[in-house]
Amino acid sequence: MNPQREDRLAALAAVATLALAWLAGAALSRGDVTPFLHDALPDAERFEARAGDTFAAFQGDELLGHVAIGEAAGYGGPLAVAVAVDDEGGVRGTAIVAHRETPSFFQRVARSGLRERLVGKGYADPFELGDDVDGVTGATTTSRALAEAVRDGSQRVARERLGKSVPKPEPPAVRFGAPEITVLALYAAGLVGQRRRLPFRKALRWTTLLTGLVVLGFWLNLPLTISRVSSFLLGYWPQWQTNLYWYLLIGGILFIATVDNKNGYCAWFCPFGAAQECMAVIGGAKLTVARVYRRRLVWVHRGLAWLALMLAFLFRNPGLSSYEVFGALFAFTGSTVLFALLGIVLVVSLFVKRPWCHYLCPLDPVYDIVRLGRTWELEQWTRQRLGASSS
Repeated sequence: MNPQREDRLAALAAVATLALAWLAGAALSRGDVTPFLHDALPDAERFEARAGDTFAAFQGDELLGHVAIGEAAGYGGPLAVAVAVDDEGGVRGTAIVAHRETPSFFQRVARSGLRERLVGKGYADPFELGDDVDGVTGATTTSRALAEAVRDGSQRVARERLGKSVPKPEPPAVRFGAPEITVLALYAAGLVGQRRRLPFRKALRWTTLLTGLVVLGFWLNLPLTISRVSSFLLGYWPQWQTNLYWYLLIGGILFIATVDNKNGYCAWFCPFGAAQECMAVIGGAKLTVARVYRRRLVWVHRGLAWLALMLAFLFRNPGLSSYEVFGALFAFTGSTVLFALLGIVLVVSLFVKRPWCHYLCPLDPVYDIVRLGRTWELEQWTRQRLGASSS
């Protein structure tokens, strides 16, 4: 079979099966929250549902308080928390109902005692990191989501069950700082650098690679991951005002891929790609994989990406799709397996150029589908144009 035809058929099959997994995951995601109500308020013997998705908690005939399910946008999607509230609107207890965070980062927050520190806060408190809540270093987004979900639950009870006056939250201020400025500057440099006859093209590319490594990697820890992509595909779109960086990063990739058929992120400033290229300079990296094996490795590569997205869609949890080693390198967090894989990749990078990018990274096959879709669309447009001119 023609390789191009084979790629297109495989892409269609992948998209079709992923769409079915997306629909199946949506149908299976509705679960019973009763066990989490007990976790939030263990003294309660029974719970009675009330309007507005709140629950009254009783011990015998005595009303102990109310429980509501609060939600906020985390790194991978909605984070839901059962929040027990007393008659004054104070938080009595919490329990995590569902989250879509990367497991290693969520465990960091879970072990930090943040949930326990939120107990006793009132519905009128700001629940703001750096103000009345101490976040968790290296897991800021998850920490903020947990605090905001508890605030949401406590305010829902205060407003709907206790008759308290709860002002509507004002729209968040737009956050535009170092991450956003950096990604825009890197895209601009990449667009300039893609001109092949540019005399300082190589120096410019190394500048963008090292900037991506140092700023987006080690300083900000904001590399693009498959869990972030699957989060968007699942419909978990965070507030653009506080997540402008991700909209700029992913939007820039799609724009450049559609207009110019280039992969501006991976080629010019991917932090882990830069790390591999630095290792290649140190080791010489002249080995290449024989052509007879290259095609087989590409299919292994694509299979891993497909499996990662299938898990994310079926379980509605982007965190399950992440097998990348970025956290191990840039945040020094992850399982023993991820640290071992990171070590292997970095050692192999001394001899083979970008082994992770070419044979393991789940983002590259996603880009391949975008590229194939663009090529197919151009072919259709060309055929229609030729047909119109001939007639």
